[in-house]
Amino acid sequence: MEKIAIGVDMGTTQTKAVAFNQDGTVRTSAYVRYPLIQETEGMAEQEVNQIFQAVLTCIKQVVFEVHPLEVSLVSFSTAMHGLIVMDKKNQPLTQVITWADNRAEKYAEELKDTAVGQTLYQNTGLPMHPMTPFHKIRWIKEELPAIYNQAVMFIGMKEYVFYQLFDQYITDISTASGTGFLNIHDLTWDQQALSEMGINAEQLPKLVKPTHQLIGLKNEWIEVLGLSAKTIFVLGGADGPLSNLGLGALAKGTATLTVGTSGALRYIVEKPSTHPQAETFCCVLDEKHWVIGGATSNGAGIFDWACETLLKEVQDVARMSGKNPYDEVMKLVDETPVGAKGLLFHPYLLGERAPLWDAKATGSFVGLKRTHDNKLMMRAVIEGICLNLKRILTELEDLGGPINEIRATGGFADSEVFKKVMADVLGYNLSLTQSIEASALGAVLLGWQSLGEMADLEAACKQVKVYEIIKPNNKNHRVYQQMYPLFVVTQQQMCASYHQLAKLRADLG
Repeated sequence: MEKIAIGVDMGTTQTKAVAFNQDGTVRTSAYVRYPLIQETEGMAEQEVNQIFQAVLTCIKQVVFEVHPLEVSLVSFSTAMHGLIVMDKKNQPLTQVITWADNRAEKYAEELKDTAVGQTLYQNTGLPMHPMTPFHKIRWIKEELPAIYNQAVMFIGMKEYVFYQLFDQYITDISTASGTGFLNIHDLTWDQQALSEMGINAEQLPKLVKPTHQLIGLKNEWIEVLGLSAKTIFVLGGADGPLSNLGLGALAKGTATLTVGTSGALRYIVEKPSTHPQAETFCCVLDEKHWVIGGATSNGAGIFDWACETLLKEVQDVARMSGKNPYDEVMKLVDETPVGAKGLLFHPYLLGERAPLWDAKATGSFVGLKRTHDNKLMMRAVIEGICLNLKRILTELEDLGGPINEIRATGGFADSEVFKKVMADVLGYNLSLTQSIEASALGAVLLGWQSLGEMADLEAACKQVKVYEIIKPNNKNHRVYQQMYPLFVVTQQQMCASYHQLAKLRADLG
């Protein structure tokens, strides 16, 4: 009888469980959404038990739907950089403080341009930015001492799930590489990072390989999930590296692009590699593969803002006539000239991770004239998102070597116009794969490798099929090649004002 493998992907706004057939095709899936809690400036948290219940609900639903087929394994992917503080009774003292939480910004900035900060970056592969648990712990220590003084363990959401299911504090080296505490060279907890934060390795979960297996699910969950005590659970990894695997992008010269609410470009290399100016990250997939890349906080979420701000009436009319409002906006954009008549947009409305690593970064239109209308401004927004990703891509090529192909996924791929602009700006073919559940599939591929059902990850990548290739228009690409240096120069000039602007906003309330 055919066996089913389940990939569980715990993301920023939803958890999804995906059941895969043995050929890697999707059999069924289930998801549960949950909100970000943003009650104060810079806050971005989630309710711990809400996510745990979402994990249980999703697994239970897909197990029910594939019955009576046997579930051979359950493997996990998780969003990176989340932090939960646990007390001596193994109860959470905090909610999940997510990657999007910027309240540790002050402490990240203190280390950013120091010798200590540079050493930590070289050791851990993560720039000094408030997204990481390393800086979040410092923030808690300094500003929430009542919580810090009760702290016994510092974990993430996946570690919380595995503790509830198996009574073990355990983490894979891929997920651990998002904490700011893992040494990406020897794959152990970094002694300098621990020393700087004043904690010890016993306060962090035990490190294991991404293919590490657990059996013996606690009795209270066996009936809830519809599984048995013999069901194999595999740790899996972090969502970014697993997305590369699920998109079949292990070969040299193949990068991945994901553009959803945020965005990221990633490139797998065979040894750790860091940037001289700390503009990229280096995370772990497994013991033989590292992922260099840059994650931007400003992806298609900025497109949503622009639609509502610049072309709300167009969207309203589309909704009233039963049309897709985004499609109607993009039709207008497609009619505007490439390059938006010389208007540039820096898309840093949410601060920025790569390539700036500055939580105080702000957005700006540069070159605005009376001849620029809302449609041209909208085109500039889309081009700005793409130009920012081009800068990240340029850094990756400098570190990892020439890129031949970009495998793309995310909500932007639903728009023909957005895809065309992206290909024209980047100047590479965009290969769209049949795997839209890339991180969940990546987790399952690790699970199959763990069970010995797959010789290596390179073999696994051959299962991923490309269904569409978007080729860049050479004429349009030449326009963007002319724009790109000016985009970079003006962005660098604006950098000098970000912190002064932040102070002005604070002074003016």
